[in-house]
Amino acid sequence: MRFRQAIPPGPDVSPQERYAGLGLGARADGDRPYVVCNFVSSADGKATASGRTAPLAGTGDKAAFHLLRTQVDAVLAGTGTLAIERYGVPVRDERLIEIRLAEGRPAQPLAVVISRSGDIPFEIPLFGNARSRIVLYAPPGTAVPDCPADVTVHEVDSAHFELGDVLRSLRRDHDVRSLLCEGGPILFNALLAEDLVDELFLTVSPVLVGGDELGITSGARLETPQPLRLVWALEHDGNLLLRYARAYAE
Repeated sequence: MRFRQAIPPGPDVSPQERYAGLGLGARADGDRPYVVCNFVSSADGKATASGRTAPLAGTGDKAAFHLLRTQVDAVLAGTGTLAIERYGVPVRDERLIEIRLAEGRPAQPLAVVISRSGDIPFEIPLFGNARSRIVLYAPPGTAVPDCPADVTVHEVDSAHFELGDVLRSLRRDHDVRSLLCEGGPILFNALLAEDLVDELFLTVSPVLVGGDELGITSGARLETPQPLRLVWALEHDGNLLLRYARAYAE
């Protein structure tokens, strides 16, 4: 598989040439991880079709999706996304595990689960796999059933809950320097509202969905629009694979 590199202009590249060796953890500054978000969207701005992302994801997007998981210390997804997409152990392909190991990371990233309510989809494959390393932020008294996964629980006060506190805990307690958020739209919007997003990887799929499907953000409007800088634009089979950074980032 090759991606056509449109911006900046250049020769075709393989997915690994573009989505490995990113050095995201080295960009961590201050007391929280460097946060990148990854989404796929239809041409008319929808994040799902019939409630799922799979109908939007082409082979190029899937390759980028899995490679981005090799580049981070931890992967975050909202409980709704975890349940709908039936999350399992983050990295399954041995070739991808080798990339993580070669770049000095453990075979599996931490899977980060956050719940204000304590309503957590313990039945998904993620909790049923002994290779899963999970950090759970949940209200006091949340009952975690016996499961093969390695689960560490941090209690959070749902009445005074901020995502920034979770990110600082990940950095302080788990040495997480790079974090990948895979949705959903409510969680992404909440990260934006606290000014916690450093980069956005966005694939625009050449399909139209229509209807009232959610976009990649859902929630209160940001007080101030956050400008982005286009780092690259790739094309594969009609899909545009875009990488954006905060406009003031180097």
